[in-house]
Amino acid sequence: MITEAELVKKVRTLLNEAEQEGVSLITGDTLLLDKHIAALLPEAVLFIQMNKAQGVLNVKSLANCTLKVDGDGGAVVQLPDDYIRLVSIKVDSWKRPCTKSYPQGSVIANLQCDKYMRTGNYSPVCIEGADAAGCLTLKLYPAEAASVVESLLYEARYNASEGLAGGCEPLIKAVAYQCAALVCSVYERHDTANVFLSLAAALCNNIK
Repeated sequence: MITEAELVKKVRTLLNEAEQEGVSLITGDTLLLDKHIAALLPEAVLFIQMNKAQGVLNVKSLANCTLKVDGDGGAVVQLPDDYIRLVSIKVDSWKRPCTKSYPQGSVIANLQCDKYMRTGNYSPVCIEGADAAGCLTLKLYPAEAASVVESLLYEARYNASEGLAGGCEPLIKAVAYQCAALVCSVYERHDTANVFLSLAAALCNNIK
């Protein structure tokens, strides 16, 4: 895990800020700068999660998943509030895990409504949606009454008290660059911000 303090230090290093307490070339106040960095970290993490070409960032595991079978060949798992993107889910009856989810209304999702076109245990499908209460869900195909979720990994929204729970090193660096870009934009250092944005984009696309 990477703590928020460690992330703030990474961003300050990129900004070429002095380490002396109370000194900042940008704001004149180190503590104020640290607060701005911390406030912008959630936005930076989410941006990288949504724009990366591959890899994972801030991965968590959901334990004790309860499957609710609904009688159409699938079952529903309720997701936590901090869910951003599926990494992997495995049901005991599947021959392999599912590593991609599709939105409701997509062609893949609509095919699951037809028992003759529906997928099987060798090619499981996950559909993202929401229940009547607005809670995020994953609809899993195929699933039976006795099915059990063996594992569920997902990318989570950033939480300051938890820091980053893990991920690919280039993407962690991309978060620091993206956050540095946001800080520079706040203080109207647009040329420097654009440089940091380019570096973050390069890391998101695995350009060395």
